[in-house]
Amino acid sequence: MSRAPRSARWPGEGASRPRDDRGGVWIVTGLVLGAVVYAGMVLMVVAGVTAVVPLVVIPPVLVALIGANSLLGGGRSYGRSPGRSVGPGPAPAPLPSRGPDGAIPTDPSPPDGSTVGREPSGPR
Repeated sequence: MSRAPRSARWPGEGASRPRDDRGGVWIVTGLVLGAVVYAGMVLMVVAGVTAVVPLVVIPPVLVALIGANSLLGGGRSYGRSPGRSVGPGPAPAPLPSRGPDGAIPTDPSPPDGSTVGREPSGPR
């Protein structure tokens, strides 16, 4: 079983015709079909179908947010310094040892007059 040379396997392909990338055709097709569908949804909103209002409003809002991010210089990390170092910073505040936020007393006995920690009384 002999194989034909690569240039002769498919008609129209060979050294006389350079290969081109046809992926752009699908991108343009998707954009055109998307625009047609979006125009149809706008027409439905004009006709009074309120269920498609979010589908008509959200895409322009997303495009505006992405465009604003680009205008403000967001989304790029290349060519930028990571920022200046702020140093070690101030010393942490000391923890109080007394007062309302201080340590909990370790005395196990309840305060005078408290029923906490006593043996339960008999049935009532």
